[in-house]
Amino acid sequence: MSVLELKNIYKSFGDTQVLRDVSFSVNKGDVVAIIGKSGAGKTTMLRIMNYLIPPDSGEVYFHNSKVILDRKVLRTVRSKIGFVFQRFNLIRHLTALDNVAIGLVKVKGLKWPQARELALKKLKEVDLANRVNHYPSQLSGGQQQRVGIARALAMEPDLILFDEPTSALDPSLVGEVMTVIKRLSASGITMVVVTHEMSFAKNIANRLVYMEEGQIIYDTTPEQFFLSNDKRVRHFLNDFLEAV
Repeated sequence: MSVLELKNIYKSFGDTQVLRDVSFSVNKGDVVAIIGKSGAGKTTMLRIMNYLIPPDSGEVYFHNSKVILDRKVLRTVRSKIGFVFQRFNLIRHLTALDNVAIGLVKVKGLKWPQARELALKKLKEVDLANRVNHYPSQLSGGQQQRVGIARALAMEPDLILFDEPTSALDPSLVGEVMTVIKRLSASGITMVVVTHEMSFAKNIANRLVYMEEGQIIYDTTPEQFFLSNDKRVRHFLNDFLEAV
């Protein structure tokens, strides 16, 4: 069953065409890794999925309903699609607890006591029960990213989008975030992850999307991708290994 679908998406910024005729769908329970070189269009594609960026042309469907530039429609869609940002996007003057709770208050209309109760539960799920009253400045990058994940989970979304969730972290902090994401993938949550973590793409995702120059080149299983003899795939993987 399709949760989200992109049909024939085009997107340009100025004279630069970033996406060209991209079609893609996510089914319930999918864990999709999107990989590719910098500038391939991965993040733009991800942001179009919940209309953080509107496409120039093409269509986006969420549960088979067309997404349009309408405030009410977008509010409904975004309340059911979680987004975990590359650089955390936490509110600096709020504690970890209230960073998670505020969406429940503003979007779902919960009272603060109930919102904080649910927020605490989600922070426990990402192993941050002992950091609930800390402000972002008092948290490591890995802890801030886990607050971001808890914030997305608290909305009980049908789909979570991750935009390179470990790229802004010190290498020593990557493992704690990937452990949480791996745990979520095992729980059956539908997710799409733009990532440079090849171990995630190979061992955790059930689908792998490889992009080049604004197009999807492969949409396949990790096993098939990593065994491919395609020159583009071998070149990408060799470049990645040399950069590590």
